Amino acid sequence: MYVTGREITAHNGRLPNAIALASGMTATMNEQYGSSFGVSVEIGGSLNNLWISGFWQTLDEYQSFVDAYTADPKFQVAMGTVDSVMADGEDQIGMVLRAPGERKEFASMNTGRVKSTHLAQGIEFAVNAAELCSSITGNELGLVVPVTGDRFEINFVAYADSLQGLRDNDEQLGANEEYQTMFAASQEMFENQYSTRFLRFVS
Repeated sequence: MYVTGREITAHNGRLPNAIALASGMTATMNEQYGSSFGVSVEIGGSLNNLWISGFWQTLDEYQSFVDAYTADPKFQVAMGTVDSVMADGEDQIGMVLRAPGERKEFASMNTGRVKSTHLAQGIEFAVNAAELCSSITGNELGLVVPVTGDRFEINFVAYADSLQGLRDNDEQLGANEEYQTMFAASQEMFENQYSTRFLRFVS
């Protein structure tokens, strides 16, 4: 399975307009093409960023969707209005090695970076880590590795009904000795950098 993400930076003061435009376009795409796009905004991060993300069984399925909507005159007209609200944008494609649970209102994306000398070993370790974390918290933790962009990044994805739910997951892991031991062992394979994004789905 694959996931695509489009990170959009809205013009200052235009985020509500960008959300409305993205939500309307993705709702139409989901209905017309059977896609599964969701629109989310960052919580505690950039005030101007939003994400459009969707899951695909194969890259051929994704490419067929892209070919279809870019050839649709209706969407060509809609895309012509994007510049009025969007300052910048970037697409990413990832491969889902372990699926997250059912999508909820809030999500966390924890990003680490495997050392270039330990890529295969680090990814295998990350899969096992996601399984351990899921067993500790009772919430499925997904794992996504990049197909485009920085190939040494790994992304852990979790869903929750609230921001506090996301935080509860972190606290539960931090208090677990098996998790602490696993995290300490990761230092051999991972760079000393780890970032977290909180997101809220708005459509």
